[in-house]
Amino acid sequence: FAKKHPDWEQLISSAEPYGKIHPLYGNGTTFCVNSPWRNWAFRLIKETMKTGVDGIFLDGPVVFSDCCYCQYCEEKFKKTYGENLPEKEDWQNFLWKDFIEFRRDSLAEFLRDAQKAMKEINSEGVIFLNAGGWQPSGWRVARDIEKMQDYQDFNGAEEFFHPKAEKSILATSMMAKYLTAGMKPAVVFNHYAMGSWHYIPLMPLEIKLALAQIIANRANPWICVFDPLAKNIGEKEPVAEVLGFAEENEEYYLKTSSLAKVAVHFSRQTSTYYLSQYTSLYKDLGTGKEEGLVLDQGTGKLVVDWERRKSINESLLHHSYIGCYLSLIRSHTLFDIILDKNLTSEKLKEYEVLVLPNSACLSENQRKAIKEFVRKGGKLFASFETGFYDEKGNLLEDKEWKEFLGIEEIEDLFPPMVGENYMTATEEFAGFPKSQLIERPIQTLKVRAKKSTRTPLFYLKPLPKIYMSLQGVSASPALLISKYGKGKVVYSPSLLEAFYGEYRIESTSQLITQIVKMLSLEEIIKMDAPSAVEIEVYEQKDSSRYIIHLINATGDMQRPIKEIIPVRNIKISLKVKQARKIYQLNNKETIPFVHEKERIEFVIPELKLYEVVVVEI
Repeated sequence: FAKKHPDWEQLISSAEPYGKIHPLYGNGTTFCVNSPWRNWAFRLIKETMKTGVDGIFLDGPVVFSDCCYCQYCEEKFKKTYGENLPEKEDWQNFLWKDFIEFRRDSLAEFLRDAQKAMKEINSEGVIFLNAGGWQPSGWRVARDIEKMQDYQDFNGAEEFFHPKAEKSILATSMMAKYLTAGMKPAVVFNHYAMGSWHYIPLMPLEIKLALAQIIANRANPWICVFDPLAKNIGEKEPVAEVLGFAEENEEYYLKTSSLAKVAVHFSRQTSTYYLSQYTSLYKDLGTGKEEGLVLDQGTGKLVVDWERRKSINESLLHHSYIGCYLSLIRSHTLFDIILDKNLTSEKLKEYEVLVLPNSACLSENQRKAIKEFVRKGGKLFASFETGFYDEKGNLLEDKEWKEFLGIEEIEDLFPPMVGENYMTATEEFAGFPKSQLIERPIQTLKVRAKKSTRTPLFYLKPLPKIYMSLQGVSASPALLISKYGKGKVVYSPSLLEAFYGEYRIESTSQLITQIVKMLSLEEIIKMDAPSAVEIEVYEQKDSSRYIIHLINATGDMQRPIKEIIPVRNIKISLKVKQARKIYQLNNKETIPFVHEKERIEFVIPELKLYEVVVVEI
């Protein structure tokens, strides 16, 4: 097909077809959304809709990395921006940033016109794209649900299991919660397969856990079952069990609203345009592992390649999101994810606490909305370079913003090093006793706090090598707490979230979660259960009831999971003025409860993998 239409293919900057250099699925290629191929695709969509199907799912197209340099993109870019396409990745070139937006706009315009073609045949039809998830690398294939959601009926993205992949047990939960932050219904695409062994089904508990995480986070489940030989045994049972339960109890999944008063920002602006100004971030630090009396501290060489530098920033942001997500879920904290478009004064009124995990790239209006949120009584927890750049990644000289964070002056970056550097509590704080040593995150700014700012943690003076004697406490605070209007700001000069996301050091998670709890007025729900039990709570106002989802991922310490260990006698306390009845959907058994001081307390006798508890008020 490509040989018949050579001018339709996506071309990389060397003018070669992308599919020739990177064959898709072994021998395939890919076509440009700005080429006449779009018209061929729209005709195919119309023909398909005429058969009576309800809608179209587009598994692609995408604009692949280093694409597209075809004649149609050249002409369209020249007409739009008055310049030729940039020849290479260069984040100091404004034209390169225009090219990034051009690619996203091109994909959104394709989806817009595909929707139009579909609705010409069936005005009630639906269309949606495999539009990408929360991962910071999504800009490389022009995926962005905020850009696409105006032209599709679902926000959808893949979350597949792969052996050897270092994915969190909460990966599917995270994807579902991210997608539901959009304006459209969400769908998470799941695969039943054992990674790349597509003819063998995944272990049943992995399938059940993924589906439970999806529906508990208010997204729609979608699972591919691929068995052309009809020889796989047991692949359908876990799907039938979870989706059968959801179908039987459908009324409890509809028209729900979040009870979360904490919002965590996942920034597409930052993941696309963030490139830290601090060059020492780009040194090869090694892994910090010590084996056979040899410590891997890397080469110390500075990475100068733009693409590699961008990948380092993406990795830091990737781990920031994972670290923040895991910390809050594992501490049973209710929260929503919010996107760039949600950083408005109106949207932020719904929350008490806003968490900005290195939300580096913020527009002027977004920064104003955040300051207004705090001034009126909101609480902010921000880290590292939050707000230091505009929405296109251009460095700002905004002294007022830094003062808002409690910063008098930023001196530099501490020398990045994996291991043997610390911070200490100079007062009892967040569960840490005074003088307690705490692991210092690798990426840490050296700042001076403005007057009247509380500084309960300080960094120790940096050590250049391991096993050296401690050199005492530095003059640089590790946490800044200040008031602004009626609200409060907590600022971490470190990449706390990324440190936990990559290294899973519990003291870092404790610090993150205790700060959020400190800023919250009162916990809506409290649960005494292992960290591997996820809790999500919603309200059905029309039915006067609360819906509590419990997902147990307490397993056998490896993936794929073979065994889930039941958790018994889970104590739950819910803030509610009154309750008429509490029961489990799994067995419809009534749960006794006690009511005291506008809270109810009850116990779940046993949680296997997934349960829904209903509180009628």
